[in-house]
Amino acid sequence: MRIRISNNRSILTAVAMLLTGGVLTSMCGAYFTTLTDVGFSRSRLWWEVVLNVEILCAALVWFSFIERIKSAEGRRYYVRLAQCFVAMFASLLPVWIAIAGAILGWFTKRPDISAINWLIAVCLGLWACGVALPWVVQVSMERSFRLPPFLKGAGPFSTAFRFSPLVLVAGLIWWQETTGGYLHYIYAPVLLYTQGALPYLMRSFRIVEGTGTT
Repeated sequence: MRIRISNNRSILTAVAMLLTGGVLTSMCGAYFTTLTDVGFSRSRLWWEVVLNVEILCAALVWFSFIERIKSAEGRRYYVRLAQCFVAMFASLLPVWIAIAGAILGWFTKRPDISAINWLIAVCLGLWACGVALPWVVQVSMERSFRLPPFLKGAGPFSTAFRFSPLVLVAGLIWWQETTGGYLHYIYAPVLLYTQGALPYLMRSFRIVEGTGTT
């Protein structure tokens, strides 16, 4: 495997994904470690930090995609729009969760674990739809099957690397469910967002199979 460094702005979206994963992990950690009766932190300072991080993430995604959208033509233009929409929605997920929590009263009443599980299921469903959307747009407009770029040219080592965060999440869930722990609730978000960041990192650094030097 060799790495070719590129000046692609995709790394900005990767940074946004990692920051968002960190915010979600912080939110989950606060829920499982606090002794209060509320579900979400009511600290004004904490939310100011989170909102500023979310603004930064949205800006990173915008600057990552805007030039690629402007320069795209035909079918590729709509694919870029779909990719930008998915990345923007994913980077602002803590905001959507906070809005849902405010509607459901989770700032004043602690939700039970079943409500958390339902929220996780909805988020995973949205994530799966988001992953599929750009590919579906591309296939439907070109009317032919195309392998997603993330999976192209993947040898055994590269495939293992590309899905390593997802494998870690599965192992963590199995371990914690077996032992009765809750660490998978805390660390799964940052691992899943690391999985989401990998396609953008690979686009920036051009990780390819083979031997040689960069």
